Amino acid sequence: MRPHQVLVRPRHILDDKYPLHTGRLGEVAFSRWRQLEMSRELCHQQEALWELLTTELIYVRKLKIMTDLLAAGLLNLQRVGLLTEVSAEALFGNVPSLIRAHRSFWEEVLGPTLEETRASGQPLDPVSLQDGFLTCSQRFQPYVLYCLRVRQTMAYAREQQDHNPLFHVFVQWCEKHKRSGRQMLGDLLIKPHQRITKYPLLLQAVLKRTPKPQAREALTAMIAAMESFLRHINKQVRQGEEQESLAAAARRVGPYEVLEPSSEEVEKNLRPFSTLDLMAPMLGVAPEHTRQLLLEGPARVKEGREGK
Repeated sequence: MRPHQVLVRPRHILDDKYPLHTGRLGEVAFSRWRQLEMSRELCHQQEALWELLTTELIYVRKLKIMTDLLAAGLLNLQRVGLLTEVSAEALFGNVPSLIRAHRSFWEEVLGPTLEETRASGQPLDPVSLQDGFLTCSQRFQPYVLYCLRVRQTMAYAREQQDHNPLFHVFVQWCEKHKRSGRQMLGDLLIKPHQRITKYPLLLQAVLKRTPKPQAREALTAMIAAMESFLRHINKQVRQGEEQESLAAAARRVGPYEVLEPSSEEVEKNLRPFSTLDLMAPMLGVAPEHTRQLLLEGPARVKEGREGK
């Protein structure tokens, strides 16, 4: 197969700003490029790796829109007494934690890989990403909380836009701001969920185009770690939804009243024993085992000898 001559550089990555080895945002630039001859397969592998890097920068830029434009703008309005009824915490509370996680991910994993490529002039090495992705369950832990809350967050945002005209105007102004890139609030709020689920796909694209056994083994381990973390997130989300359903059912279950209490004092003492607390821990099992609502519907009670 005839080798391809390529120029090793990140396409539009030079226009993005992101932290490398400093605590502030700095431009990613290549001090020297060199032309390399690569096979078509290796060329496609490098394109897949560049996609991982460039989409990381684009994604964090969108996270910064939420904190630097929407959240900051809302807090500034609240300082002068406007939109005080809207909770910035309910909308964007966990986003700064996501930004810190990705800042660390870049500084410790992606940035050094990019620096090594810049210094050596050699293609990106997928093996250098291994330690970063194998620790994804600790590194991306804030995503568990974000994914647990994202449904309520989006519902809260829709409710505020539908019933709060001033908030609706504020969101429209932010969406039309040149810094937002015309990103809609709902689209921004769902981006973290989309990004964390996309990592295995990005890694699989690299694996598909990687010929070396060592690199393939490393990529397979990275994909397995990410998929395991996603299963953990899905489990936590599912348990959260089950708890919500159980709590709603518990609110509809009234107290068990067999005897008419003779006084308020007697009623007060009896109530803890006549109320079914579905949310209480179950005896004899570990705390992680909780009740689940399997079926809810109308019940028919038979009374009398003939069951009428």
